Amino acid sequence: MNAQQLLNEILPILSTVREDKKKLEKIHKFLMDKIYEEPEKIVIPEKYKPLVAEIADNLSAGEVCFINTDTLEMESVTETVLDDPDEFEAMTGETVDSLGLKHDEWENCLRIDPLESRESFRIMEGFADNVSDKIFQQKLINSLNRNRPFANFKWLIDNSDYRQDWFDYRQQWLEQYVYELMENELNKV
Repeated sequence: MNAQQLLNEILPILSTVREDKKKLEKIHKFLMDKIYEEPEKIVIPEKYKPLVAEIADNLSAGEVCFINTDTLEMESVTETVLDDPDEFEAMTGETVDSLGLKHDEWENCLRIDPLESRESFRIMEGFADNVSDKIFQQKLINSLNRNRPFANFKWLIDNSDYRQDWFDYRQQWLEQYVYELMENELNKV
């Protein structure tokens, strides 16, 4: 049985006791004592917060970020600059050399690439799972199971009261992702 099927069986049971405070308290106590696990949250040290937030913003925009792990200096560029400098020059009229990129000169450099589509999809699934409005939640889940899930999800979010909640959720997810990468890299040094 999948998670949704289990939930569909549990919710009717809960609704039968919704008026019985003692039974609800008993269920609540059981869930808190035996089932519920506080999600592990990473606390980002203050000195990294501005950098982590900036990197998350750049990843969200599809940019590749380079971090000098010695100085915590950051540089970001589009993938086109790195993968196809000729195409970049044709589109912008600028050469890659004219950008004055410094990351190639850094002795200790961490590269963070934009998320692959499957990771972006996981973020959308996580958001859908956490939406409290069950009707809207089901619409989001349905959008992710149809053709063009990214476009369908975006359209629903853009036309809902949950738009800012989505941006906040995605930003928090990306910041945690960046922080974990940085923490792992900085602990190697």
